[in-house]
Amino acid sequence: MSGLQDEIARRHAEGQGEYRIARDLKITRHQARVGILKVMQQPAPAMAASGSALVKYDAACRALADAKTFDEVRAISEEMEHVKLYGRRVKDRDLIAEATEVQTRAERRLGELLLEAEKRGWIGRGRPKENVPNSEHFTLEEAGIDRKLSSRAQQLAEVPQAEFEQAVEKVRERIVSGEATLVNGARAVMASRQQARGDLDFAPTPPWATRTLIEVVLPQIQDVDFAIPEQSAWESACGAGHMAEVLAEYYGAVTATDLSESYGYGQAPLDFLAPDLPDDLGADWIITNPPFEERAHAFALRALERANVGVAIFAQLRWLETIGRYEQLFRDQPPTLLAFFVERVNLCMGRWDPEGGTATAYMWVVWVKGRQPQAPFWIPPGQRERLTKPDDAERFTQHPVRRLNNENAAAHAVATAPEPASAYAPQPQVLAGSLNLVGGS
Repeated sequence: MSGLQDEIARRHAEGQGEYRIARDLKITRHQARVGILKVMQQPAPAMAASGSALVKYDAACRALADAKTFDEVRAISEEMEHVKLYGRRVKDRDLIAEATEVQTRAERRLGELLLEAEKRGWIGRGRPKENVPNSEHFTLEEAGIDRKLSSRAQQLAEVPQAEFEQAVEKVRERIVSGEATLVNGARAVMASRQQARGDLDFAPTPPWATRTLIEVVLPQIQDVDFAIPEQSAWESACGAGHMAEVLAEYYGAVTATDLSESYGYGQAPLDFLAPDLPDDLGADWIITNPPFEERAHAFALRALERANVGVAIFAQLRWLETIGRYEQLFRDQPPTLLAFFVERVNLCMGRWDPEGGTATAYMWVVWVKGRQPQAPFWIPPGQRERLTKPDDAERFTQHPVRRLNNENAAAHAVATAPEPASAYAPQPQVLAGSLNLVGGS
């Protein structure tokens, strides 16, 4: 039996997965899995002896290009899963990145095979096409392929090659930099396609979600009475003004800036992350919905440098994840309060849709200078209905958002004030501030 275990260890060190090991050694996958677990329990140096653990990248890509069956592709992807596990053990980010890339290419290859099978009439529900023998016809279930995997793989196969290569490179950079280590490469590629960097991640924040910060979330900060009407706020990724216009309903002065001039709102172009950001730019509060992914925590770090009182970031719930973000942000500067929306926030890429919906969970992450972290807060449902004003649909669906001038801002805030909240959130006094567009029209 020790001979079998040695052979499993050798093959595992070469990057082979349980599927291939079981097939080649004519044992069950359970036996292969048990053998691999025994290997994984050995000290890491014993596994590191073989330089072939890196699994020659070019060879793996050639094997994928030559793969003609689902099983061949699946075996390569499974091998890479074990390489990723080993990479995490020895803390080798380059190895994890290479294995993730090969897995992503494997899923794309699977999609190509599925598209070809559908084109030939080999795969599908019900009876096969008249010119396809029953022996060549099969279903996804018979091929052992999950329907979600099939759909994602086929979408990945249809991504133009140049666009695919750029997205894969971005995934590699995130892993190697420490921004992320546990990445599903295929999902990340599709997400980057849907939220291309060219659009600067323009997903306007619904006005009611920003009002929730001021009227529901900030009152939860213990033993602090924020004099909001007397303070200033800076929206550093203002886009078309969806958040800045709401902040002007409460703060004494609001600065709005953005990297892109295309939105037609606020001062632009102004790069919030630029090393030479003017020293005189700052505010009591920096409140923003920053660009997604790797730039979001850079925005938070810069905001913490520039804000006098506090910082509030509107983000997806998954923003709390990743080792890189923990090491660079949350470990040394933990938020004062995490406030989770229990109702869905209707965010849409490229516009605000008053009737829209989403499957994504969002939160407010709040830092208050000099305040220790406190227990998280779940924002009670009903804020969308309570804090949506009668003219929001008209004002905030325009591009850019229709501005209220200083003369009628106070009257508008009072006239459209929501019903008082229940005991969980004492209402701050609603006073409109002046909107400082710092060079904007």
